[in-house]
Amino acid sequence: MTTQAFIFDLSAFRTAGVPADDADRLLDKAIEDGLPCALISELPHDQAGEQLRHRFGDTAHHIFSVVLTGADFEARGHKAPYSVVLDQLGVQPDAALAVTTSPRAIAAARTARIGVQASKPVVMRKDVRKVVMPVTRH
Repeated sequence: MTTQAFIFDLSAFRTAGVPADDADRLLDKAIEDGLPCALISELPHDQAGEQLRHRFGDTAHHIFSVVLTGADFEARGHKAPYSVVLDQLGVQPDAALAVTTSPRAIAAARTARIGVQASKPVVMRKDVRKVVMPVTRH
C-alpha cells in the first residue's frame, strides 16, 4: 500500500533558518500531494506549542491535521501515540509513514507496524562537546 499519511515527530525538524532536511522535504511533498500530516511530540503541550510556533509560525494548524503532545512512546494499546494519531487520521498502519529521529519514537512506530523514515539527527551547536586527546611525551 502507498503512503496515505505522514506522522512527523517534532524533533525531526530543524529550527527555522537552517537549510531543509529530510523531514522538511517530506512535509513539502506531502502538502503538495494533499496528504494528511500529523505531528507527535514527547514535549508537554506548552513547550511543544512554543516550538511549533517558532518553527512554523501561525501556519502549523493549517499543515497538521492532528497534533499530539506529551506523547508517551512506551504506552501500548489504544493509548499508544501512533494508535491515537492513526485513529484520528482514519488511516491504517500500513498506509502511514513515521518521520522521526528519536529511537523511542522509531521503536513505537515499528511496534505499531508503521513504516519509518528516520531522518538525520539534528545536531545543535550546544550539543557539540570538545574532545580532549591525551598527549604522551617520550
